[in-house]
Amino acid sequence: MAKQQEEPQLWQTVAPCEFKGIHEDSGLAQGLLISARQSPGFPVLAGQLGHAFANRATHLMLDYNAQMVNMRYQIDGMWEQLPPLPRDAGDAMLVAAKTLCRMNPADRKNAQQGKTLAILGRDKYNVKIQSQGVPTGERVMLTLDKKEIPFKTLDDLGMRDKMQVQLKEALNDKGHMVVISAPKGGGLTTSWTIALEAADKFVSDFQAIEPKGSDEPDIINVSPNYFGPDAKNDTARDAVRALSLREPDVFVMPELYDEETIKLLHGQTKIEKQVISRIVASDAVEACARLVHKYRGTAKEIVDMLSHVTNVRLARRLCETCRQGFTPPPQLLQKLGIPQGRVAMMYQPFVPPPIEQQVDEKGNPAPLPPCPKCANRGYYGRFGIYELLTVGPKLKDALLKTGDVNKLRQVAKAEGHRNLQDEGIMAVARGTTSLEEMRRIFSSGNK
Repeated sequence: MAKQQEEPQLWQTVAPCEFKGIHEDSGLAQGLLISARQSPGFPVLAGQLGHAFANRATHLMLDYNAQMVNMRYQIDGMWEQLPPLPRDAGDAMLVAAKTLCRMNPADRKNAQQGKTLAILGRDKYNVKIQSQGVPTGERVMLTLDKKEIPFKTLDDLGMRDKMQVQLKEALNDKGHMVVISAPKGGGLTTSWTIALEAADKFVSDFQAIEPKGSDEPDIINVSPNYFGPDAKNDTARDAVRALSLREPDVFVMPELYDEETIKLLHGQTKIEKQVISRIVASDAVEACARLVHKYRGTAKEIVDMLSHVTNVRLARRLCETCRQGFTPPPQLLQKLGIPQGRVAMMYQPFVPPPIEQQVDEKGNPAPLPPCPKCANRGYYGRFGIYELLTVGPKLKDALLKTGDVNKLRQVAKAEGHRNLQDEGIMAVARGTTSLEEMRRIFSSGNK
């Protein structure tokens, strides 16, 4: 009796990626690549990453135990379980990965990290690997960052047209501070970069204050000014003071750093200079409260400068190939605050019927083919649900009196602010995403 052929592993089903060393010493980089190629696990590594890239994964989690390697992808912010990898193949793959990234393959207990560059077709990916021994074995996280980001404009990010106009006006205004905010791991760097790209840097002089050695993105016509050891200025305060003599139009501050720096920046806004900064926060009102709380000694100066604050919540975009439309009942429209007759159709992800119901006209099994675009995930890619808070006089006054974020949100709403949930409902009404996705991202655990 012929032996039944085993199912191929995921890494065997796609074109493998290629690698390029990224160390400053080109000879060392080439040597690491040669050593990794000689490892039996190199084809497993190249194939598994090729499969991850083909499936749009941004993270690959490997959990090693005595029997096997459990694998998960993160796609569009959601974790997906994969078929496990045999332990021998997983061990060999990890040896190749650690060798390539100049890590110690023999060390399965201590925390290690490294990086390399992977190439699949015309796309390049920065691959960061982190490993740590755990009681059950070893946990390894590979972060897969595509070098060519898909977002270049505020429109690409999902910001609606009217808000784009308002934000650009705020960024190009004078005598105020605009703050870009987002939850931790929620797209702050991308929002920051693209917001600065949207500002009119060809007319105004944009100068950034950054600690030397920081990993800030390079933005055209935003000139970095460094402070810290081995820099021209020892502190952010010194950098702002020195830069003020050159009279730039805009101070770009990845952080406000300290209260002395804030006082100097406040003085600059009084002579029609602009400040743009950022902070991690769950929404725009919380961003204001956090700034005031973090720099209590200059709360009045911060509140006086504050003009506009953005925040974003990442949501999955419905797959336009397989999404299903439905007529929303009047009760749902009323609950969402949408006027009757305004929205004739809403959309939800396609959910295949149970396999036993997938039959042809004669009742024979006829499994439905998966969606060619989203592979039956129902969603494809993500977009940003944005809010833009105009910090009105009542909110400014309240910020100096209370740190209760819920009370501050009520004040902002009374002044006409449309919050993230309101913007999310608009995204549902436009058919960009689903009610189920809104419930997920605004659930108590995701606030």
